[in-house]
Amino acid sequence: MPHELSVVVPGLCGPLPGLEAVESAAMPLLEVLTRCRRGKAPGHDLTVQLAELFGMNVRGPFPHAALTLLAHDIQPGEHCWIHADPVNLQADMDRALLSDSRVLQIEPEEAEQLVAELNAHFAEDNIRLEIADENNWMIRLDRCDLETTPLSRAVGRNVNHLLPGGKEAPRWRRLLNEAQMLLHMSAVNQAREQRGLPAINSLWLWGEGVLPAAGRSDITQVYADESAATGIARLNHIRHSALTDPIVVAYAMKQPGHSLVVLDQLAGPCNYGDTTAWLEDMLGLVADWLNPLLATARSLEADVCIYPCNGVRYHFGPNNRLNISRLMFWKKERLRDHVETH
Repeated sequence: MPHELSVVVPGLCGPLPGLEAVESAAMPLLEVLTRCRRGKAPGHDLTVQLAELFGMNVRGPFPHAALTLLAHDIQPGEHCWIHADPVNLQADMDRALLSDSRVLQIEPEEAEQLVAELNAHFAEDNIRLEIADENNWMIRLDRCDLETTPLSRAVGRNVNHLLPGGKEAPRWRRLLNEAQMLLHMSAVNQAREQRGLPAINSLWLWGEGVLPAAGRSDITQVYADESAATGIARLNHIRHSALTDPIVVAYAMKQPGHSLVVLDQLAGPCNYGDTTAWLEDMLGLVADWLNPLLATARSLEADVCIYPCNGVRYHFGPNNRLNISRLMFWKKERLRDHVETH
C-alpha cells in the first residue's frame, strides 16, 4: 500500500502584505501548487488542522500550554495550564505593539532569572511559573475560566483590545501590570538594553486548557519541531522525530504508513507581515522540502497532501501527475490566486 504524507505548512499561502512586489520571484511556489489538486480543508489555523489530522475532539480553546509541556517531557496531569510567554510590548500613542520570542532572542539564563524573580514576587498569590524552555513559560490555573488570544494572532498587532477576558480577567490584568513593573526593573533587562536588545517587559497569557484525550488517526510517524504537534504525537503514542532532512522522510515513504511533517518557519514572517523574510524562507522550503518530497512521491506513486492552514488542501498523487500540457499553461494562474494578502 503506497505511503501517505501530510505536510502542514502554516503561512505557505499568507496572509501577506505587498505580495505584488515579490510575486515574480515567488514563482517556484506557484509551480508546486499548480501541480496539485486544490480542495477544502478544515479551519484556518494550525491547531485546528492538527486536531483534524489527529482525529482529536477539542472543545473550547486549544490546550496549547498542556501539550507544550508534554512536548518538553513535563507531565501536565489533569490540571489546567496556560502560557505566560515572555514578550515585548512597545507603547505607541494609544497602541501597544507586541513582539514575541522570535525577536527577543532570550537566553536560557535570562529566562531562569526572570522566572525566579516573578515567582518570588507572586508567591503570596499562589502563582508559580514553570519553564518549558526559554520561550515557553507556563502557569497552572485553578480553573480554566480565562478567555485569551493565541500569541500568533497578537504578534505585531495592537494588543489593547486582545487582553484576557472572562470572570478572572480583572485579577489577571492586575497581576500582569505587576509583572510588567517587576520586569522593567529587572537587572536582566538593564543588561539587555546595554546590549541593544529589546526588553522582556511583559507576559502573554494564552493556550489555556487541560490535556485532551487522545485522538483516532492512522498517522504512524511525526516529523516536527513545533510544540503542539510534538505534544500530540506523544499524547497519541506516535513515533516522533525532530526535523532534520527530507531524505529521512523520503526513506520512510518507501514503507506503508502515514507520515506527518510540520514546517512552521513561514508562520513568523506572516505574523509580522514581513514579505521579504517570507519570500526567502519560502524559497528555501520549496527547494529543500516540498520539491524533493513531491519527487519522491511521484517515483513511489505515493499521496501527498499539503495544508497551508488557510482552509485549503493541495493534493498530489498518482492520478494528478504533472503533465506537459498543464506545465505549458500553469503561468495562467497567478500566485495571488493562492496566497492571501491583507
